[in-house]
Amino acid sequence: MKLNDAYDEFINSALLERCLEQTTIDWYSRCIQPVFKYFRYNLIPLEVDSLTVENLRKYFISYKQKGNTSRTVLNAMQGTRSFCSFLLKRGYLQKNPFLELEKPKLPKTLPEFLDEEEAKKLLQACINLKRTYKSRWSRDIAIIALFLFAGLRKKELLNLKLNDFNQEKGYIKVSAKNKERLVPLCDTAKSFLLDYLKIRPKRVLVDNIFVSTNRKSSALTQQGLYDLFLDLRKLVQFRIKKKLSPQILRHTFCTLMLRNGVNLRDIQLLAGHSDISTTARFYLGCDEKQLKSAVDRHPLNI
Repeated sequence: MKLNDAYDEFINSALLERCLEQTTIDWYSRCIQPVFKYFRYNLIPLEVDSLTVENLRKYFISYKQKGNTSRTVLNAMQGTRSFCSFLLKRGYLQKNPFLELEKPKLPKTLPEFLDEEEAKKLLQACINLKRTYKSRWSRDIAIIALFLFAGLRKKELLNLKLNDFNQEKGYIKVSAKNKERLVPLCDTAKSFLLDYLKIRPKRVLVDNIFVSTNRKSSALTQQGLYDLFLDLRKLVQFRIKKKLSPQILRHTFCTLMLRNGVNLRDIQLLAGHSDISTTARFYLGCDEKQLKSAVDRHPLNI
């Protein structure tokens, strides 16, 4: 079977059967199409049978030698592995070559986050950001507040519905990965969210909390969220040297909570980690001062 035909079938299945988003389809393309290009350049037949351990090992070695990091190589391997798994299920491959391919070793790195002063500067910058429409200004402040004060994931924030916010009890219901959790809001975050909802555009037909402020009257998109962070990066580039993204702000939430005495189990529940080992792996090494202070409080310490 031709690789291009197999790829088309794979993408059609991803779109029509699995209902994956376009961003995931684009990621598959970035992972798989370079493999085809490598085969073509090295005169390897563009057939499914060419997806062997030897051919793929040579490809990923050359991919690494082009200057790509181990994490980038691993990312490319994951996308290509999904393609091979699909071919195996359809009976086009007899064996998944990735069962014998070694994964690159990743350096152990801690998640990047903003410290307390940087987080305050970011929130203040968002408050100072001039917008044509007051609803957009208030919306953007509420968005940054929910990332900083509730540690939401990007998709969790974009999927929030109006009935997910319990104003009386002060919590939001967050849905992700077929799971739900209740996240209580502090007074500051709740206040920002209520201020936005008072002036949220009324003409919008969708029930998402965060909506576009243009004429489309639709839910806020990933591109809209990207535009917000692009504006903030430009605004604080001389005051905050670190990266700014929803994920960085989520790490900031968890790290600041840990630094201020919140126990790991509570952080796990608030962040929505399925396993506390994930929380420990990410954040126990983030704050050496916090850990040093903890061991100094040992009752036998003189």
